[in-house]
Amino acid sequence: MGIQLTQFRLYRYACAEECEHKLLVRVNRPSYPNYDQSAEDAAEDFPDSAANHLRTWWQRWLLPRVCRREHESRLMNVLHEAISAELNGPGLREMLVWEVVVDDDPVIGVASAEEEFWRQLDDYYGPDALPTSERQVVSHSVYFLTEQDGTGDLRDA
Repeated sequence: MGIQLTQFRLYRYACAEECEHKLLVRVNRPSYPNYDQSAEDAAEDFPDSAANHLRTWWQRWLLPRVCRREHESRLMNVLHEAISAELNGPGLREMLVWEVVVDDDPVIGVASAEEEFWRQLDDYYGPDALPTSERQVVSHSVYFLTEQDGTGDLRDA
């Protein structure tokens, strides 16, 4: 049985004038029975379709509010492990996220400062479970969208 997986896809939008905007979308890959190849194929395509829909909506309605230039987009990373409750909730908002690799797996969290992110990571894994070498973290100021954001009020978007 292929299990349901949540994916966080981080996109970078840039233009010739050197502006940069980042979008983080949360999508789900549904579960599927291993014996059914067409169900597996459909499940694998589902997060791509959902992410493309969210990206297109953001590009059409929200990005032009902050920048009317022509942008090229690039998928920066796909993350599966989130340590902050804010990433389980609704989107339609800006946030500061932090990304780090733990045991070859990228991990993402929301924090206002790097020290707060490390505290969350220590709480999530336990202080003795984290490797102490090469603790490189990268921050991203992102607009966060999820598959569930179509149920709310867009006045605050």
